[in-house]
Amino acid sequence: MPCPRTVLLSAYMDHACTERRRALIGAHVLACPVCAAELSALRQLCGELRGLQDPPLDLGIARQYRPQPAAPRLSAWRLWLGWSPAGLAIAAALAAGLGLGALPPAASPSGSVVWTASLRVFDPVPPGGLCAAGLCNPPKEQT
Repeated sequence: MPCPRTVLLSAYMDHACTERRRALIGAHVLACPVCAAELSALRQLCGELRGLQDPPLDLGIARQYRPQPAAPRLSAWRLWLGWSPAGLAIAAALAAGLGLGALPPAASPSGSVVWTASLRVFDPVPPGGLCAAGLCNPPKEQT
């Protein structure tokens, strides 16, 4: 088995790995002086950390905390009234779009019908874009 990383040695020390892996790491640590020294250093560090005192609790924070007053709740009528200008604007925009789309084509002074140019959305090149290397209109095969 190759040398395990420090994370695996820590898991071995904390009994956080499977029995099979624990047996493999234990056998490796007995045969490898580098891993034995690393495990010894981890155990020493763990002992030093357990020897530290718990920090004192500072209860002064509780005295500094002042809850903010709750925001006043709006009634359903005032809430609806607040959103009504946006709703009216959206409804007006939709009505104008549908109304203008339903108009018949404009007639020119000469009496002929004028059709507006359509926007070709599904073309391979966007409107106003350049076709790179003639890929948009490939040459037709000559027979």
